[in-house]
Amino acid sequence: MNSKQVSLTLCFCLVLSALTGCGSSDEYPRAAVRGIVTLDGDPLSKGVIRFIPDGENEGPQASAPIREGIFNVPVDFGPVIGTNRIEIISTDDGGFPEDDEEAFERMQAAGIKKIEKITVPSQYNKQSKLTKSISAEQDNDFTFALTSTAKK
Repeated sequence: MNSKQVSLTLCFCLVLSALTGCGSSDEYPRAAVRGIVTLDGDPLSKGVIRFIPDGENEGPQASAPIREGIFNVPVDFGPVIGTNRIEIISTDDGGFPEDDEEAFERMQAAGIKKIEKITVPSQYNKQSKLTKSISAEQDNDFTFALTSTAKK
């Protein structure tokens, strides 16, 4: 073999080994999820839902935006199969449009930071005890009916 053939062979082996490591991993099997989130009977206008592996279930967490009460996570970005703790987060920015630069400049000049009021009680986010079992064999279609007052 001459040096050109050796170089081509090494290059081919390098490319082949790089491609072998780029495939999808089944280390954490995932599933698609979708559903509805309401707060006091009305669709949650905006927010984020998080699926966090719970108990002996391990893997990365998954999250998705909630818009007009609806969330949808495709399988490629979905939660891992098994039990997941659910966190639902939503804030209200006081009604200022995000692209209202004049209002933003006035707030900065007055030393006011952006006001965000948490609209979903902590029992559904950091302190959430909500869990769902994610399945590979059936649809993962969930409804979360939240209330703004804690149950006694």
